[in-house]
Formats: sequence, C-alpha cells, structure tokens
Amino acid sequence: MRTRIALRTEQVAPLSPAQYSLWFLDQLTGPSSEYVQPYAYRLRGPLDTSALEDALNALVERHEPLRTRVDQVAGEPRQAVRRHHPRPLRRLDLSQDPARAGREAAAFALRPFDLAGEDPLRTLLVRLGQRDHLLVCSLHHICCDGLSLAVLGEDLAALYRAAAHGQDVGQALPPLPVHYRDTVLARARQADCPAGRPALARWRARLEGAAPLRLPTDRARPEVRTARGDRVEVVVPADVTSAARAAAARHRVTLYMVMLSVFAMLLHRRGGGRDLCVGTPVSGRSAPEEEALIGLFTNTVVLRLDLSDDRDLAELLHQVRGRALAAYQDGHVPFEHVVDELRPPRDLSRTPVFQVMFSFQDFEEDALALDGLRCTPWEIPVGSSKFDLELELGREGDRLRGFLEYSTDLYEAGTARGMADEYLALLREALGLPGDSPGGAADPVRSSDPSPEEPTR
Repeated sequence: MRTRIALRTEQVAPLSPAQYSLWFLDQLTGPSSEYVQPYAYRLRGPLDTSALEDALNALVERHEPLRTRVDQVAGEPRQAVRRHHPRPLRRLDLSQDPARAGREAAAFALRPFDLAGEDPLRTLLVRLGQRDHLLVCSLHHICCDGLSLAVLGEDLAALYRAAAHGQDVGQALPPLPVHYRDTVLARARQADCPAGRPALARWRARLEGAAPLRLPTDRARPEVRTARGDRVEVVVPADVTSAARAAAARHRVTLYMVMLSVFAMLLHRRGGGRDLCVGTPVSGRSAPEEEALIGLFTNTVVLRLDLSDDRDLAELLHQVRGRALAAYQDGHVPFEHVVDELRPPRDLSRTPVFQVMFSFQDFEEDALALDGLRCTPWEIPVGSSKFDLELELGREGDRLRGFLEYSTDLYEAGTARGMADEYLALLREALGLPGDSPGGAADPVRSSDPSPEEPTR
C-alpha cells in the first residue's frame, strides 16, 4: 500500500510503532547494546580529516533522525528533532598501538544510548598510521534500518567529495522532498483509517492460535529473556547458490523462498514442530520519496508454515510462495499492531508471535567509497541476539554469506555450529546435490519429524 506523504513543519511528532516498541523495551529493561548498529570502515590513503568532519556534520544536518531524541509530552514519548550544532569529530590516536583498535572500536560502538539525553549517532576516527584510519559510526536502531546504512554511505561519500574539493557541502545533494517525521505522521493517519481494518483482520486469521516454537534447547529457557547472544558464520558455496537459483527459476519462486523453505525444513527436522511461525523483515518504504531517507522503516511480517505432512521441496515452495505474497500484500500493517490484535499470553521468556527470524537480501551492499581512499568494512561483533535464532544471508559475489545468530541463554556454540552445518547439508540434499545428508533420509527432498519437546523451564 502506497503512503501519501505531505511535507510538514512539526518539530515534535509521535514515534512510529517500531520506534515505540524500541523505546518501551529501553524503558522496561534499561539501555543496552541489543539495538545498537555499528557501521565501521577502515580508510587507507590520504584522508582529509577536516573534510570528513564537515561531511559528517552535513549528514546529521540533512537527516533529522540522526539528531532526534525521545522526549515525553504528557507521559507519551515523542520524536524531538534537535537543531544541529556542528561538533568536532572525536579522534583516537592508536598509531603507536594499532592492535588495540578492535577492542577500542567495539567498546565505543556498543556503548548503550540514552535515547532522551543524546543523539542516536556517535562517530569516532581512530588513527592507525600515517595513511591508515578507522571510522566508527554507532547508531541506535530507533533512527535507522538496513537500507538507511546504504543511504548513509552514499550521502557521506557525496558530502566528503564536496568538502574535499572546497565546495559547499550544503549544496552537494538535492534537498530531501520529505522528512522521516512526515512519513510517521502520514502512516499514523493511515492506521486510523477504517480501510486498514481488513488487513489487520487477515493477519489475525493467519496467526491466531499459533503456538510458540518447540525447538529443543541446550539450556532451560530463563523466565525473562535476555539479549545475550553470539553468531556463527554461514557460507553457501557458489555451486549450491547456482543450483538454488535454478530451482527458484523452475518453480517460479524467488531465491529467498528457496532458502527460507530449507530453513523451515531444518527447524522441522530439529524438532520445531509442524506449525512454524517465522518472522521476516520487509523494507516498509512504500513511497519513492522515502528511498533517500535515513529512518526506521523496516517492518516485520510473519509467515506461518504448515509442515504437517512430509512435504517435498516443490510442495513447500508452493506454500511459501503463496503465504509470502499474502504477507507482502499486508506488509504495511505494523507488526506491533498485529501483536496488539492477537493479544498473545504475556510471556517474558520469549518474543511474541515468533521466536525465529529469517533475513535475506539478494544484492550486494555497496561499500563506502570515499574519494582517494581504499575503504574496507570493519566488522564489530555485536554479541547479542534479538530472537532464539536468526538466519541472515546475503549475496557475496557468486555465493551467499551470512550468520546464524543465536541466544546464548538457550544454545551452546557447538549446537549453533551444528545447525548451520546441517542447514548447508540439507540445502544440498533438497537440491539433489552430492554431499552428506544431515538426516540420512533416502528421499533427497523430504524431512523427518522427530519433534522432541523443548526442555521444561
């Protein structure tokens, strides 16, 4: 559903439903690094540090969410856009001890934010050598999503280019047609419209009565869920990726649907039950003018999959395709509204409605490109998990690469590694490729259903 957006001038606007959820969690559990998003690059070459400082200040001036805090008005949280005052770029010289860079960058990037008392963006420039630097940006998820990081990189590159050439950074990019708070106000009006009720009713029909995931765990589930987590790498080789693309073409589905279907088969085989709810993110940007904005647009939709029969890959793909398309059609309904509609039993030990997430992007993210510099991503492990499990995959050349993120309250590292390896083996099995079968089944596309129960709390 396309959102009609009018440019407004209010400096105070309500939080979006997703922002409200993050703020509420922050109030409930206190500030944490669970929703901190690091963005870091190593910059090799003749860096113009003054131009970088000017570019970062211009970036904050351009995108309001980077200078928006959460105030409370009559007890209700509100976006409060602050006037930007240029500030110096924080710097740290480690040229005499560059081995500390990883530790210092992680400590800086993962420090929790005070949503009411500070802007949701922090930046640090670490000097590693004469022509070697590390740029660390730390953002709270309340101000950005995955696509926002691509916008951040593109805009920062353009602004740095202008500043380095002595041009006015204020003229380096065309004015934004709308601001993030305008989109929030437009969506709030849309949510109040009676025309939105049928979509909410469809979500209720799809998800009502769904039970929590029954996947066995290594440890008893704590009474209150924490964000403690870790991740293991998952690499889908080029030959397997090519075979998956071919299968997607044969069955007239997307590569995303193939990879999700096999993930569902893995959860089923591991004892997750026959009625599976898997969350998956959608961009949430329904209007062309939103593409140039930094902000939290991402929404979550839930696919409820029926694995009650030993379905082969073709049958499961047909089901996933139908349910994914239906979910996309109603993807404009905020997940938070769906939860309010369903009113699941209060359970602090797990996330509502679904406990497993699948994220996939069939494109390569553009790396930061600053004029005259060689920019390479610098990974900062977050060390947290928002769900019991999340499989995140993305294109990297002719293969797929990503991570299986897991709650360390529930799973040992070896168990997570085993699940990741079994996913790759099951993918080969489902596609009819040579390789070890994780379950020893003769049929290359069917999954068993041991369905052991999760340990009692």
